[in-house]
Amino acid sequence: MTSNRWLMLGALFLARTSLGFQFQTVATVAPLLVSDLGINFTEVGTLIGFFSALGFATALPAGLAGKRFGEKRAVLFGLGLMALGGFVMAGADGFWVAGVGRLMVGVGGVVITVTMVKLVGDLFEGREVVTAMAILMNSWPVGIALGLWTQGLIAEAWGWNAVFLVAGFGSLAGLLLVAFVYRAPVRDVAPEPISDTLAAPPKTKSRISRREVTLVTISGMIWTLFNGGFLMVMAFGPALMVSRGSDVAFSGLLISYGTIAYMIAIPLGAWLSEKWERPNLVMIVSFAIGAVVVGLVPFVNAPLLLFVLAGIFIGIPTGNVMALTVEVVRSENRNTGTGIYYSVHHIGLTAMPILAGWLVDITHDTAVPMIVGGVATALAIVMLGLLRVIQRRPVRT
Repeated sequence: MTSNRWLMLGALFLARTSLGFQFQTVATVAPLLVSDLGINFTEVGTLIGFFSALGFATALPAGLAGKRFGEKRAVLFGLGLMALGGFVMAGADGFWVAGVGRLMVGVGGVVITVTMVKLVGDLFEGREVVTAMAILMNSWPVGIALGLWTQGLIAEAWGWNAVFLVAGFGSLAGLLLVAFVYRAPVRDVAPEPISDTLAAPPKTKSRISRREVTLVTISGMIWTLFNGGFLMVMAFGPALMVSRGSDVAFSGLLISYGTIAYMIAIPLGAWLSEKWERPNLVMIVSFAIGAVVVGLVPFVNAPLLLFVLAGIFIGIPTGNVMALTVEVVRSENRNTGTGIYYSVHHIGLTAMPILAGWLVDITHDTAVPMIVGGVATALAIVMLGLLRVIQRRPVRT
């Protein structure tokens, strides 16, 4: 098993890239959807938001399903649902059919996100689990980059429907890869009961406190807000560049450079934080610069450098922000805390694209979402300050 676990991690990584690829589809072909389906940018933003719309309600059930039926089966189900959703969107003739397909993709994405973490945790132990998790998490921007490089070309050659077909078949390929490659680790000794199995819970139980709920909720808000800038770049950047005269393929290629920078910045940021041991400074400086560069996009005719800088400074603090959830919740309450965190995260990722799309329809300016993203990233500084203030208050017993 040990000799094969990196191969199995590779299979999970490749399968999860389909999640990022599926996320990017609507944003890449948004101008074509507006013209061919007769929808507006509020509805485009809603379709983008539908990817996360049911996440707040499905994150905890997905974890329970993994415990009940097995994490591998849950991953296969999630990938299958993503594939089916892609096929439904390919055949859409209006907003609501596309919306149903998008919701299916989003729910499947939540299932594989929750359960793949458990699979990787089972495969790796000790320090290697940090490296393995970092590799798994980077599959998301890799999938987005693949979408930015290819989806515009596919749409121009065969139409927007083909983009969703390719996305569906990509998820199906991921399903087959995991089905044939992944095998649960065989332990040399009988496993002790752990919190994410069907084993009976320990006699001593701990309820999550109000303070922990507050802190993990704020942590989820920080994660959503600081990602808001890059979310707006990915979601509305293609439409912005098309409105300035670029074709769909070139627009996707341009924004992909920011995604590449984002992928590189994530491990770089983790190294910087460990070296400097100043996580608050890393987060505040990154949030501030990220807010400025995204907010400047509407005022620059050639925003390639801004896209790259946005990817760098929104990628650098990723590890620090992810660590907040571990920091603010006791280990025995971490499953509940993670559920709350993902619920807040998905609510935010649903609402922000809808708001941005609505503002585009009102102003008739596809650059407005960049200002929304810049403001959201700046607000992450305020929420981080609030988090630290609450943490410094004495705990009442």
